[in-house]
Amino acid sequence: MKRNIISGIAIIVLAFLLISCGDGAGSASGETKTITDCAGRTVEIPEHPQKVACLYASTAHIMAMLDEGEKIVGAPNGVKSDVLMQMKYPEIQETATPYQEGSINAEELVRIGADLALVRYSTAENSGEVGKLDDMGIPYVVVDYRTMGELETAISVMGQVFGKADKAEQYLQFSKRTLDLVAKKLKDVPEKDWPSVYHSVNEAIRTDGQGDICGEIMNKAAVKNISIEKGIQSGGDKTYITLEELYRWEPDAIIANECSVTDYILSDSKWEGLPAVKRKAVYTLPVGATRWCHPGSMEAHMGTLAVATMFYPEKFQDLDLAEYTADYYETCFDLELDGKTIARILAGEGMRISNAPVQ
Repeated sequence: MKRNIISGIAIIVLAFLLISCGDGAGSASGETKTITDCAGRTVEIPEHPQKVACLYASTAHIMAMLDEGEKIVGAPNGVKSDVLMQMKYPEIQETATPYQEGSINAEELVRIGADLALVRYSTAENSGEVGKLDDMGIPYVVVDYRTMGELETAISVMGQVFGKADKAEQYLQFSKRTLDLVAKKLKDVPEKDWPSVYHSVNEAIRTDGQGDICGEIMNKAAVKNISIEKGIQSGGDKTYITLEELYRWEPDAIIANECSVTDYILSDSKWEGLPAVKRKAVYTLPVGATRWCHPGSMEAHMGTLAVATMFYPEKFQDLDLAEYTADYYETCFDLELDGKTIARILAGEGMRISNAPVQ
């Protein structure tokens, strides 16, 4: 009880310091606006946010797309290791990390003077965590998604937050054009002929569960996500299976969004008995601003295109994926990338600090 009282006093003191410093809960002008976030909350925020704490990685990537990355004062460590983020915003490497392992660091938010926080569903659902923001008077906007439709909403919400509705709409139009292209190319592929594919998410036995956006990405690419097909339920932020389950399922192929995991699966003796491994049908997905096929990726349309071209190359013979990718990043992120960088993106190599695979 004594510890709770002390903690409460500390937060009150921090909130006073934040408000009195003049760089916290209010924008530079003091003007505000009201928006509706992805959780359906009506929230009052600064008219022109200047110091934004991205407590969910995807929000930082979306800010970069909107050309608002210079306002990021806090972001997850993973964002700071993103090569394209560093390319566009070199200062991102020195940004604070006010959110780690599911916990908001109130002291750090005060130090950086955040006037707005962007959070995901799981944070918003944790009364203890968002209570820290409420106590400090920092408004927060929920920006998250589990489907492509919700991703569109998230992009639009971010456009409203930063007064960049036109830029957000440009991104959504590029996404629609990409998805329409894939749909047109694959419209004659019957579902009974779709290959069954296991999707490794960052770690070898981490995968997708029912309701994850990756299942939608793969289905739009005329591919069956085998873990979802087998009824695996989403485990919240992360979903795991066992290698024994994978042996029972015998997927036609394996895709991974981390190159070190691909290497591990192809070289570890525990995996060598899988038919897909024997055939070396194990592939690395592209990694650009985000991992293109990841539950938190804002680049779901590019993930769909990548998976489609991977399994149906004959349908996309008239498409230069490298050229399409270069056009995407120049159009949507204002980044002119050279051929070497595009090759690294499509190979999924050298664009992140690697995660060690789960054995």
